[in-house]
Order: sequence, then C-alpha cells, then structure tokens
Amino acid sequence: MKKNDHSEFGIRRETGELYMLNKKERVLTIEVLKMTLATEAGRKFLLERFGKQGLKTAVSLLEEMGVQISKQQRPRTAS
Repeated sequence: MKKNDHSEFGIRRETGELYMLNKKERVLTIEVLKMTLATEAGRKFLLERFGKQGLKTAVSLLEEMGVQISKQQRPRTAS
C-alpha cells in the first residue's frame, strides 16, 4: 500500500470479518450510495432488496463517512 493512501476499516457484524476501503473505493461507495438515495428508483431498489433497514443502513454508512444527506435522500418512515 502506498504511503499516501488513506484507508477506512470496518467490521462485518455477521462474521466479525474486517474489511478496508482505500480512498478510491471510499469515494466510489459514497458516490454510488448518494446517487442511489437521490432517486426514487434507487430508494425503491434498496427497499425491495434490503427492506427499510437497508435504506437506514445506506444513510448511516454515508453519515459515518462524513457525508451529509439531504431530506430528499433520507428514507421515509411511512410506507
């Protein structure tokens, strides 16, 4: 790993497995999640695939990475 690369560490809850994101992976993850949450179709996909918890997880992951989410991107609590 290059000296100037920044990495983020995480732990998978289910397995306790550690994972690491380098700067490029982190930027990609942030942009994909932001675009997904910004569209109705993206939010619908997350809801169908992962349920309400998936939407909440996407938002909290972005917040943990220091990204502020607009009201439009936040999952609605009512269904």
